Amino acid sequence: MRGFFVLVALSLTSCSVYKASSNDGVSIFDIEQCKTKYCLLFHGMQLIKTEEINGKRVEVYRAVARKSESNYMRAVGHGVLDVATLGIWEVAGTPIENSIDNNRGYIIAKVTYSHGDDIENMEIYNGATK
Repeated sequence: MRGFFVLVALSLTSCSVYKASSNDGVSIFDIEQCKTKYCLLFHGMQLIKTEEINGKRVEVYRAVARKSESNYMRAVGHGVLDVATLGIWEVAGTPIENSIDNNRGYIIAKVTYSHGDDIENMEIYNGATK
């Protein structure tokens, strides 16, 4: 019976583990590989401004930046702490992961197109807050 309660307690934990392991957002590496507008859109960049400069179309895109690549190690740490504390770690771990999610910046890409939707030049800014 005692083992049952331990299993139930462990099955109810993992919110912080899930949040730490989720890796939504846009990676700068993925954006740098793009050669067309459709690639940017596919990776989740959102068009926020279009203008014409010196006869060329220039567009500005924005997306939420991906968390650091160490998020899987954080997830393992949360899992170990969950098991070691029988789930009590969730009281601290979930708010910690929420604050990390809320403090992520944006990736901004200023793109100049040559012909049609082919990218001629791209400037990427990381860490913008708006």
